[in-house]
Amino acid sequence: MPVVRKLGLVAYVGLLVAGLVGCGSQLPAPVERLPGKWSGQMIVYEDAVQGKLPPEKIAELANMKMGFEFAADGSMVSSGALHGQAYSSQGRWEVIKQDGELLTIKSIDGTTGQAKDVNIEFDGADTFYVPLKTEVAELGAMHFTRLR
Repeated sequence: MPVVRKLGLVAYVGLLVAGLVGCGSQLPAPVERLPGKWSGQMIVYEDAVQGKLPPEKIAELANMKMGFEFAADGSMVSSGALHGQAYSSQGRWEVIKQDGELLTIKSIDGTTGQAKDVNIEFDGADTFYVPLKTEVAELGAMHFTRLR
């Protein structure tokens, strides 16, 4: 058997095996992965905000951290620090739509009743991103990793 033909056969078998291995690793739907405790860190798109926000605001954004705990019953707790002050807030969440790895939820503040839609993009089983935009610029995204 010529060397080229052998290499082609090896490559074909390798692709076939890789395809079979990948078949068993399908993740549950994003709505099923959301319940749990999550820790988030801001990723600032510095090129997008440069000149649109003052340097101290960019630094504040870059240091922003927050946490969420989503329960399967639709309750949630958010926590973090704002201007050096720790906070914790209870609320509710409900699914608006799901498309592939993108999940859109309605987040409802338990104190004020204020609701807002939140886009969540999953990257695997234990990571998701929430893009943050304002009228001024696309600021970046909160990167969340599962704690439990």
